[in-house]
Amino acid sequence: MKSNIQKILDAEKRRNANLRKTKSSSLIGAAKDLIESSGMFKGITRAQLEFGTMEINRILPAVDDKRAITAYKILRTRVLQRMRTNNWRTLIVTAAGAAEGKTVTACNLAVSISNDVNQSVILVDLDLQRPSLASYFGLDVNAGIGDFLSGNAEIGDIVYSPSDMDRLAIIPNSDRVENSSELLASPRMRELLGWIEDQGQDSIAIFDMPPILACDDVLSFLPYVDATLLVAAERQTERIALSRTMELLADSNLLGVVLNQSREDSSASTYYY
Repeated sequence: MKSNIQKILDAEKRRNANLRKTKSSSLIGAAKDLIESSGMFKGITRAQLEFGTMEINRILPAVDDKRAITAYKILRTRVLQRMRTNNWRTLIVTAAGAAEGKTVTACNLAVSISNDVNQSVILVDLDLQRPSLASYFGLDVNAGIGDFLSGNAEIGDIVYSPSDMDRLAIIPNSDRVENSSELLASPRMRELLGWIEDQGQDSIAIFDMPPILACDDVLSFLPYVDATLLVAAERQTERIALSRTMELLADSNLLGVVLNQSREDSSASTYYY
């Protein structure tokens, strides 16, 4: 079973056979050489994360509550089971509205997956109008995905590998990007998707995206990914907003729903169903 990205890339190859021989293709090939066959990232920008900043933002491994850590491990296991069963490698994390915990969930899911010795993960900040991944990790960014999409940086410039997390790569963004939905369907975005596809079957990409009801970015990008994970917050996500979101995702592969801020156990903030 081919992933959605592979299907799109196959069609792109047929339509643009000559273009695949250009500098763009060479860049993807060069980037591929930076990754060992084991799926661990080498040769890209090594980065230091700020533990104190991660602790404030509740990002693993700076979280010391064992029940919260266990909740994310359960989420990781369920997500990996579904994705491996279906040969899926790309996942959107979104929510109905703002401040429902989607970015924290995306970050902690990515870190938890990277702790699996059989898996590597690429965490991408595609909330282009309100980027936050870099600030959540305390990551100092020289160039981000917005620079790449606008043609001012190359793939090797925007991929950061934390020095103590060899199986995690982060593609952050530093500035708000206008015309975000158009850029998500641009040739530069397809180039990045090609690089992601080239990383091998043991690599998963997680895209932190805007709330689905806030703009059309998620709907524009859905055809390029395999599955979606929806985040909802107890006592905050409105029933009508959740219903509308589910309608919009009806034709996509909805992996599941993460419930944040549950009153059942205040120490573990994430549940999956």
